[in-house]
Amino acid sequence: MSTLIVLSESLQHIYHGQPWLEVTVMEHLQETDAVQASKRIGNSHNIWELVNHLIWWNKNVIRKLYGEAPDQDGDLPDFYFPENHGENNWQATLNRLEHSITEMVETVRNFPEEKLFTPVPNTQHNAYYYIQGVLQHVPYHLGQIVLLRKYA
Repeated sequence: MSTLIVLSESLQHIYHGQPWLEVTVMEHLQETDAVQASKRIGNSHNIWELVNHLIWWNKNVIRKLYGEAPDQDGDLPDFYFPENHGENNWQATLNRLEHSITEMVETVRNFPEEKLFTPVPNTQHNAYYYIQGVLQHVPYHLGQIVLLRKYA
């Protein structure tokens, strides 16, 4: 099995499935409503901001891997929290996350294996570095989401 298949499946399992940490992002977010997603503990980011942060980074890494500018006109800012905190907008945010997950998994799965360890143009690192970064980044914020759901 190729390294890229293993990496893409690992990413898929963190969001949906059965990751090694036995908790998935989507199982927690699907049980979260707009009110819960908006709550904070002190000065912390809320769940909604963390979800938008995950979307932002998925897009950022996808664009780097495709050789595109990571920030583009029309992008929502990192840690974006919308003025409209309604349930429909929360569901739209979850749909955007789902789309970014699918796109990230497919990008990793279809990335040329021979380019995995060569520098990504206009960056200081190779593709493996960025993909592995996403695989570490998501569980970090999943821990925050779990704690916010429990205590906020």
